[in-house]
Parts: sequence; structure tokens; C-alpha cells
Amino acid sequence: TILGDWFQDGDGHGTHCAGTIGAVGDNDVGVIGVRRNPNLFLFHIGKGLSDGGGGFDSTIMSAVQGCVDSGARVVSMSLGGPAPSRVTADFYKRVYEEDGVLIVAAAGNDGNTNQAYPASYEHVLSVAAVNENGDRASFSQCNDQVEISGPGVDVYSTAPGNKYRTLSGTSMACPHVAGVAAEVWARFPECNNTQIRNVLLRTAKQLDDDGCYNAYGSGLIQALAAYEMLEESGCSAGDRTDGGPEVTGGCTQNPDFVLGEENPYYGTCKSGASSRLAGSFFSLQTAAVV
Repeated sequence: TILGDWFQDGDGHGTHCAGTIGAVGDNDVGVIGVRRNPNLFLFHIGKGLSDGGGGFDSTIMSAVQGCVDSGARVVSMSLGGPAPSRVTADFYKRVYEEDGVLIVAAAGNDGNTNQAYPASYEHVLSVAAVNENGDRASFSQCNDQVEISGPGVDVYSTAPGNKYRTLSGTSMACPHVAGVAAEVWARFPECNNTQIRNVLLRTAKQLDDDGCYNAYGSGLIQALAAYEMLEESGCSAGDRTDGGPEVTGGCTQNPDFVLGEENPYYGTCKSGASSRLAGSFFSLQTAAVV
């Protein structure tokens, strides 16, 4: 493509994100990804941006479409920008509703309440970043489109040239959430993307005493809790109308996500804002294919 070969990462940001999702485990080498067994899933990289971190909506959508055409059920997007458009909104709506893909994107690294895209589109799961203590990262966006949080501070992962490095950003939190989504969905392939999305939100660990705050969304993603909810109640645990199991984590005021409604995970941004960027917000497209 005009961006070069998918396997050439001049920035290293995409390689870092990909390692978080799928670095091979149990081999005494380097780091372990969320989906550490390469025999249990397929992994597709779509290059949507240049090595300098820039690009166009057209190249990004082309990369996403390449992932979808390769059979992706979860697409992880550690990238974003400030300007929404109807064309891109309609594209992600189609991918979500017609192709049944769960799209996960980084909420943004400006440390304020501004919305970034594609994360803030209603058909995309927006991911905030927390540190090892479960506190909101100072750079993490805090707005009413944030749905869930993942580890995003001092994340150690793969780098080009058989190396490893530490990065921080919502870009690092995003592949953690995407990896968990793929891991859980692989065990319950009969579920649809909205059901998986709802279960992840229902089982997230609440990180604020009052709950449902813009800084965290429904809380910190919990792989085991999501698995156990689906094991106990099946895919209906992610339905809105089945009565479902009691919500034990995340937002209790309205734990059900329904497209077309106002985002229920709403509150106030309690932490001080910061304009500091952590790492590069733009990256290669990575998709975990279940």
C-alpha cells in the first residue's frame, strides 16, 4: 500500500500494542500477551497510518476493512483524532451492526473532557487508562463516551528489532481490553458483539466509590468475571431484557448498553486535567481475530 508493508513498523507503537494482545507465552522469552497461545486464535495487522503516525480516514477505514475481510471479530484501534465525520460514523456502524465486529478504541491522551474519534462513536467501545493502583492516568480522556478502563501506565511490551520497551497511554489500555474481549468471546462464540460488550461492562470492577464516572466508564475490565458470568448465564447475560444476573461490578444505575441511547456510564471528571501526551496516540491497526 502507499503506507508500506504491514510488517514494517517505523514507529514501534503498533508493535507494542500488538504484543499486548498476542505476544506468545510459555516460552521464557520476553512478555506474555493477553491471548498468549497462537494456536487458539488468528492475528491480523492492518496498516492504516504512516510510520510517522499520520494518515487519513480512508487509509484507516481500509485497514479496518482488511481486518474484517480476514475474519476479525474484534478490532483494536490505538489511534484517534478530534474530528468526527458522518462517513466514518456510518462506516463503524456498518462494521458493528452488519459485520458483527466489536470495535475497541483508545479514548485519547489529552487528559481533558474532549471527545476523540473513533472511540467516541456509539458503535465503538471507548477505553480509558488506569495505573497499577487503579487510579485514572493523568493523560486519560474523561468524558461521557468512556465505557471501560484498562491498564495503560508503564506497560511493558514488544518493540521492533526483537526488543521490548515501556509505554504509557490509552493506546496501551485499548489492546488489553480488546485482548480480553477476544479471549472471552473465543470461549462463547455463539454470543454476538453487543452481548460480549455488555458482559464486559457489567463485570468491570468499579473504581470509584460513587460509580459510573466519566474517568473510568463502568470500571476496570475483568476477564475472569466476564467468563464466569457467561458460563453461568450464557449469552443472555448480555441482553437487555432478560433480567440477567445481578450486576456485581461497574455501573449499577444502568448496566445495559443499547445503541441509540445516551451513554449510561455518566458522571463527572474528578481528576485534574493534563495536556501531556503519553506515547504516540496514532498507531497501526491491530485486530485480534477469534
